[in-house]
This record gives sequence, C-alpha cells and structure tokens, in this order.
Amino acid sequence: MEGKEAIIAEIISKAERAAAGLISDAKAERDAALEKVRAEEARKREEALTDARSAAAEIASRAKTLSSLEARKTELAAKQRVLNAAFEEASKKILNMTDHIYREFIGGFIEKYADDGDSVIVAERDKKRLHAEWLKSLGDKCGKRLSLSEKTHGGNGGIILSGKTSDKNLTLETMFASLRDTALTNAAKRLFK
Repeated sequence: MEGKEAIIAEIISKAERAAAGLISDAKAERDAALEKVRAEEARKREEALTDARSAAAEIASRAKTLSSLEARKTELAAKQRVLNAAFEEASKKILNMTDHIYREFIGGFIEKYADDGDSVIVAERDKKRLHAEWLKSLGDKCGKRLSLSEKTHGGNGGIILSGKTSDKNLTLETMFASLRDTALTNAAKRLFK
C-alpha cells in the first residue's frame, strides 16, 4: 500500500499545490480587480470634485456679475433721484426768478431761436411777467417782428415759438427733459461700460 499511498500522497500534494496556485492566482486577480475599482473610484471622485469646483466657480462668477449689475442699477437709480431733485430745484429757481431776471432768461431763448414773424406762446402763470410791451421791445432789439399769442401753453414756464413753418417748444419741461435724458444717458454709459 505503500505504493498506493505514495501515489495518493503525490496526487494530494499536486492537488494542494494546484489549489494553492489557483488560490494565489484568484487572490492576485481579486487584488488587481480591487485596485482597478479603487482607481476608478478615485478617478470618478476627482472628476466629481473638479466638476464641483468648476460649477462653484461659475456660480460665484455669475453671482459676482449679478451683484455688480445690481450695484450699478442701484447706483443709476440713485443718480436718477439726484438728477431729478437737481432738475426740480433748478426749475423752482427759474420759476422764482425776479421778473426782470426771468425776462432776460426767456429773452435769450427768443433772441437765439425766434424767427421773424413768430408768435410767442407763454405759460398761463407768465402772462403778467412776459407781456406784449416787453416782447415788442425785445423784438425791436433783435430786429424781429414778434407777437404775443393770446393762447397759453400748459407748462410751468418757458415759451413756445409758433412760426409759419414750425413750432419750437422751449418750455421748461421740454428743456429739462432733454437735459435729463442726456445726463442719464451719459451716466448710464459710464456705469455700464
């Protein structure tokens, strides 16, 4: 039996070596697979972190841009309020000028913009300040035939020059609206460049 036992022992020994080799190969494959999974997980984690950092940077950039835009809009609104207050104050000062100074102020517009034969339309509140005698004297001074219209305009002050071919609106509201638009356009250009 010794021969049989030696053969059996040899077979068992070969089987144990083969099993040990298979186990060793299986462990190596398992370790390689685990390493591959760990590497893939690390790559995915790094990719996710990179994507998250990129998304966070983009969100922060957008928030900064929106914040900057909101600040500019707030600044423009504040400038509009300041300009509106300034124009309101300027209008009050013009309307509260003494009659003599107000006539000189309005007379400057008539001298510059009136055409010979124009009719001057004044505001209801200016009928006593800007009277026919003053207008005749001003017309004589600048060499233009001018007449005072019986109509009045609905503005607070200033004049409308009504001519044969066109009318020129020189009311305070129109002049201030034009100045306000120009000032706000310039302010907006500086803010949003």
